[in-house]
Parts: sequence; C-alpha cells; structure tokens
Amino acid sequence: MQQGSGAPQWSCPAVQAVVDMEVPEQLREHVLAKITPTQDELVEQQIAIHNIEGALRTWAEEHGISYSFIEAQGSTGRKQTQLRDASDIDMFVALRPEDYEDILSLPRAQCQQQLSALFDRLVGTWFTGAARALGASNIQKTYSQHPYLSLLYEGFDVDIVGCFDIPAGQLARLGPVTAVDRTIHHTRYVVEHLDERLRDDVRLLKSFVRASHAYGDMCAVGRMGFTGYAIEVLVIARRGLTGAMRALARLSEEPVDPLGRGLAELREVPTFRDDRLFIVDPTDPRRNVASSFDPRGHRWLVHRVAHLEHLLSSSSTREAEQMFIERPIPTDPLPEWLAPHAFAREFVMTGDVHYTTLRDKLYRVSRRLEKALLRERTGEPRFGRSLTEVLIDGETLALGVIVEHPTIGATYLRKGPPLHLEAAVEEFSRRHPDCVEKDGHLYAWERREFTRAADLIDAVIAADPVRGLRLSPRAGAASARVLNVLYRFVYPVTPRPPVLPPGEMR
Repeated sequence: MQQGSGAPQWSCPAVQAVVDMEVPEQLREHVLAKITPTQDELVEQQIAIHNIEGALRTWAEEHGISYSFIEAQGSTGRKQTQLRDASDIDMFVALRPEDYEDILSLPRAQCQQQLSALFDRLVGTWFTGAARALGASNIQKTYSQHPYLSLLYEGFDVDIVGCFDIPAGQLARLGPVTAVDRTIHHTRYVVEHLDERLRDDVRLLKSFVRASHAYGDMCAVGRMGFTGYAIEVLVIARRGLTGAMRALARLSEEPVDPLGRGLAELREVPTFRDDRLFIVDPTDPRRNVASSFDPRGHRWLVHRVAHLEHLLSSSSTREAEQMFIERPIPTDPLPEWLAPHAFAREFVMTGDVHYTTLRDKLYRVSRRLEKALLRERTGEPRFGRSLTEVLIDGETLALGVIVEHPTIGATYLRKGPPLHLEAAVEEFSRRHPDCVEKDGHLYAWERREFTRAADLIDAVIAADPVRGLRLSPRAGAASARVLNVLYRFVYPVTPRPPVLPPGEMR
C-alpha cells in the first residue's frame, strides 16, 4: 500500500520481503532526476558553508580561541549524499582534547557538568558572535546532550555543534567524550567507501525511507526512524541498493555487522542485550547504530519493501517510482467505521526544549494512556485495546489514539476477595452490602470514573503536563495527519488492531 491510497492491506502485518528484484535502470534514472540536487543547489550550499566556516574562523582568530578544525558534516557536508531541496547544514567545530585536560580528567558527573558549561560559553560567545557577524536570523541556543546553536542563514537551517577531535583508535578504546564525537569518523568512513553509483544508491534508499515517513527523529511511524548514516552503512556493507533493501527487510533476523556476528552472539554483548535490530557501527563495533530504531517503523518499511517488490514484479513501474518520492501525510477524514474510535490532541511548542525531548515525553504520556484505557484502577476491563502515535509537525506535536470502545457503561462488576478469606470477605461485604457471590469470589458493582474515552484521555494529559508544550484548544492538520498515520501506516503492520472494518475476521 502506498501512502495516500485507499484502505490498508489488513492481511499483511507479518509480511516479509524477498528482495530479489533489481530496480530497473530507467526507473532508477527517473527517480534520481527528481531527487538529486541541482548544480545551483550544490553551489548555494557550498557558498553558505564557506561563509559560515569563515565567520567562525575569523571570530576565533580575533578572540584567541584554539580549535582543531571546522567542517561541515552530514549529507550536505563532505558526504554529499543529500537529496534535492536539502536545507540542513551541520557545522562541526572540533576542539583539541589536550586543551581541556583539566575538564576531561574530572570524575564523569563533574566532567559532564563542566563540559555543558564549556559548550554553553562557546555557543553564547563564539558561535553566536560568528552568526551575528554573518547576518543570520533565528539565532537560538538549543539543548541536546550539550548546548549547540541553531540559526537560519541564506535559507538554510544551520546547526553549529561543538565536539572533540578524538583519534579513531582512542575512540574505539575509550569511547567518545560527547555524543557527536563519532560523527566526524562516520563522515570519513562514508567518504572513503562511496563511489558515485553507491552515492546515488544512498540517495535512492534515503528517498524511499523518507517517502515512507520512517526517517530520522522526525519520523511519523514510531519514536525513531532510520538515520542517514544507517542507510549509508547498509548501502556500503551490501554494495548497492538491492543488497541494502534486502538487508533492511531481513534486519530482525540477519544483523549487519562488520565482524560477521549473528544475533545470538551480538545479544551476548551487555550493551546490545535489549536491542532488536542491529547495524553495527563499522567505525566502532561496540556500538549498534540501530539500537534506537523503532520496531514499528521497521515493520512498516518491510511492508513497503514488499509492496515495491510486488509492483516491480508486476511491471507497475509508475507506481513503483512514486514509492521513492516523498509526499505529505494525508489529512483525509478517517472511514466511518473507524472515526468514532479515533482521538487526537495537539500541542504547541512554547520554549527552547529540544523537540526530541518533547517527543519522548509525549510518548511516555501515550504509554500511560494505553495502560489507563485498557483497565480500571481495580484491574477490570475498561475501554479495551488501543494504538497511539506521536507526530511532529513543524512547531506542533500531535498525539493520536485509536481505542477499541470509545464509550462504556456507567458501572462495572468489580472482583473482590475469594470466599475462603474470611476477614477480607467481611470487610468487602461491609463496604459493599449489595455484593454477590460468583465463581468462588465476591463481586460488587462499581460506578466508573470515566464512561467516555475522550474524557479519560484529557484527564491523563492534564494530570501530567509536559513542560515546553501547550495543549491547543483546536484540532488542526497535525491531528488529521497523526490519525492518518495510525490508519494508513500503523494498522497494516499491527497483528491485532483494536478496531477492524465491518466484515473483517478477528
């Protein structure tokens, strides 16, 4: 099923792609003509990178700041694996570890605290000063593990990130100082291993994953999608698009590991024990690049690969080509059989909390919701099974819910103690004079706190507000999109959805 098409294919929740197909050369060229950056784009990107780098160097020289190097990383940097209309530039400012031995030698907690203060100063002075000298706009300090600077320059969304220039051997032995210290080594690995055809293969697979809305930390299906580096590693490890798609489709059974380890052996590694998918970092075999990838998003990609394979085998090349082209998530109304079971709430970002932090907190709210919808506080059934999803849509986050029973009766039969527990039976009978005996237990009728799922959803959200998010009084496009994500993307890969169309067998 393609996004934006009709009803989901209910019969394929566990579909596995074979991936013995080759993407026809003509289709390949048609897609590449649409997704490859134009020469004008590449020139504009390089000019912007040159100017940003120059401003950072000039400011550092004027203020006597020492550093190792300044270089654009990511797809628009040295790797050059970007898609058309890419607007992100990641500028890395690498520091020499020897210049900061007084901080790096501290105990871990103190070290992290001092590093955060260091990057906070660098962002507030050096990076911000250079950005202002450039005439950039929307300059703001942003927080992830450590502070970094975000800005808008010549139409590009720019992040200026501090890191440490750690030699590869030392990184492999001791690990990174900051979470982004590996990035420069990832860039070097990709640049060394990609030729022009493989670079195009990366673009094709990246475009396919983006068209599936399962890419990166802005993915629509699951908390975290496949990253650009993971896609690059797959293409390099399996020497092309077909091999990479085969590896992606079989990832839950066949890990991608430069050391050739199988699932059982990898799960013996303490840091890998809870991981489900494995793409082991070729620059550091102790790190699993896929550890954060959501299994739901992976199942959806497997489903999409299988559908692509079906289209190619049936010579439906026009439809197959469209599976590589990203389109907006639909805002169509849900079908009549599903609409009464679907609810969405929108939240507006209000501060400088990083969107991934807000997303993670909203996912925690969604897990509490699923639990609260399933059972009463006393353990009896409530609104039944549910599916939830969180969507980032610009400055808005939407939480979508599909629940089995949108309304339930005002009372329920609560199970009490077994009859052989005399003291408990006496106390329960005292509190519930109208209790009845059934199957060796006492039961009593209880009045429900909530009879409408919508009211429970609102109560759970109100009980634990997320700092940095404001609940919107109205449902907009983000609400429609998150419900379409649940219906069109999540439903086809869910073995037991909470609601099925009329006539479907459970």
